[in-house]
Amino acid sequence: MQLPQVVFIIFAVAVAVGVLLQACVLLGMFIAFRKTVQHAKEVSDKVNQHLVPALATARNLLEDISPKIKVATANLVEASYTVKAQVDCVERTVQYTTTIAKAQVDRVDEMATAVLDGVTQATAAVQHGISTPLRHVAGVLNGLRAGFDVLRKKESPLHVEEDGGNFV
Repeated sequence: MQLPQVVFIIFAVAVAVGVLLQACVLLGMFIAFRKTVQHAKEVSDKVNQHLVPALATARNLLEDISPKIKVATANLVEASYTVKAQVDCVERTVQYTTTIAKAQVDRVDEMATAVLDGVTQATAAVQHGISTPLRHVAGVLNGLRAGFDVLRKKESPLHVEEDGGNFV
């Protein structure tokens, strides 16, 4: 055998082993891919089995609740308008009551001021009416007392007789 034939045979065997190895790898990939596809199909079946009824139930529930939500929303809007109107009414009532109460407080203040001014004037008049005559009476009494004191002093001798001739 010649060298080129041996090289050709070795090369052919190497290529055959490479092709066989490649075929084995492709067969392994095919088997793994098939298992993956089978597993994906099982997961898909489980999802379809559980998710589709859940989605149908959710859709039915949404279709059932949707009109109720619309009614509830309309009721909330109506209640909001009613509450706003009532709050406006209460606010007007409070403002009216506050205005009346302020006017009454002003009137009471004016009346109390007038009463206190009257009492002050009456007190001044009474004080003037009583203190002036009392001062006159006190003056008269002081005058009488001074007169009596003078009279009492006249009764006692001014000079003592035993003084003798020392009197100037």
